[in-house]
Amino acid sequence: RAVRIEQGDTSGRQSAIAIDVGTTTISAELIDLQTGEVTARASDYNAQVAFGEDVITRIIYATRGTGLAKLQSVVVGTIWNLIKSLVEQAGIEYCDITHLVVSGNTTMTHLLLGLNPRYIREEPYIPSATFFPWIKCSDIGLRIAAGVYLYAIPCVASYVGGDIVAGMLAAGIFNTEKLTLYIDIGTNGEMVLGNREWMLSCSCSAGPAFEGGGVKHGMRATSGAIEQVRIDKIGHEPMIITVGNRKPIGICGSGLIDALSEMFLTGVINEKGKINTDLPTPRVRSREGGAEYVLVWAEDSATRRDIVITEVDIDNLMRAKAAVYAGIEILLSSVDMDVSMIDELLIAGAFGRYLEVDKAVTIGLLPDIGYEKIKFVGNGSLLGAHLSALSKEMLRKANEIAHQMTYLELSMNPAFMDHYMSALFFPHTDMEAFPRVKEKLEAYRAVQRMAGESAAEGKGV
Repeated sequence: RAVRIEQGDTSGRQSAIAIDVGTTTISAELIDLQTGEVTARASDYNAQVAFGEDVITRIIYATRGTGLAKLQSVVVGTIWNLIKSLVEQAGIEYCDITHLVVSGNTTMTHLLLGLNPRYIREEPYIPSATFFPWIKCSDIGLRIAAGVYLYAIPCVASYVGGDIVAGMLAAGIFNTEKLTLYIDIGTNGEMVLGNREWMLSCSCSAGPAFEGGGVKHGMRATSGAIEQVRIDKIGHEPMIITVGNRKPIGICGSGLIDALSEMFLTGVINEKGKINTDLPTPRVRSREGGAEYVLVWAEDSATRRDIVITEVDIDNLMRAKAAVYAGIEILLSSVDMDVSMIDELLIAGAFGRYLEVDKAVTIGLLPDIGYEKIKFVGNGSLLGAHLSALSKEMLRKANEIAHQMTYLELSMNPAFMDHYMSALFFPHTDMEAFPRVKEKLEAYRAVQRMAGESAAEGKGV
């Protein structure tokens, strides 16, 4: 189909744009269609955040009055600003853009395209659409140039969207015989188990804890966020590293996992997530809302306030990790498999950027498998959109993946709550499933015994 008439041979100037429409952040890349190279990148917060930080809040807003039109307008506005930035960076004309490919979760895709999202959160949880045709960008308010079309990567179900399909495409799972577990952890924990023969998916509500939400001093992984924590086994003094090596402002999701892992291994908290207030350190103290551990004293923080981790924070993160681990167990048990049969575990999304695998295993967020099996794929959603923008074959594969994937609705699964309750411990009620963590705990206890014996003999440690 002819979409635009241009003077002369303009084939050497053609570009496409790949966009990951995230709930919190939108990322975009400008791609030279002759070379396949990325010539510009840009990202910004999704302006829909002003109307709710999670998808459920936005769905509710969209069903009221002109809410849907407003949410579509603001996300289109964010994307338009990114497109302007890409064009300026690369020094191209708007008419050099031929098409856009976007990927996002099911709710974000619906809101971008102006589709009613209400059925995503209502039983039987069937979205308005899961496959979408090419549409003119101008039809949703993106007036880039005449004849520029947009394609949205297809979704699978209400809570497994085009971002996961794009990630599966980017990771090449459709082309491997290895049993692969793909996890994208954010407000929702979306995961897929399978290989080239079959794919089984599910989604669990992890809440905002992994992104710093619901935590007293939580924040996103931006400059000043505590991303690494180590705690001394004897004196229980912490050592921290922040993003950008700035004075600490708060703690991000990966920093929380680091901190809880260290607190557990050094006896600051027990397997139920309760802080040991008998420890001889001023870092542990009791407050009206429960005990807390001081990571940073006020004089060392950028906020001039103590940065602490409270028992409420611990409880929120424990519930989040339990939901993710329960989802993994449901996927495996549904096909009569266990964690030992996983050949590769892929972690996608911004959350994995700073995540330390051994810490995530220690708290029971990830299964205790060989660390060499665990890999990070970065922003799989954006990479999948990039591949689809370059290749008709990749577009076809994305559609095949969406058709091939079977979805399990965890809210309808009676076994989910049993697995969830079992995971509400550090690392799990079944300690034998975490042999490396068990070994670390035994090593810590040995150090404590030696310290106790040395102190009793007056030798010090």
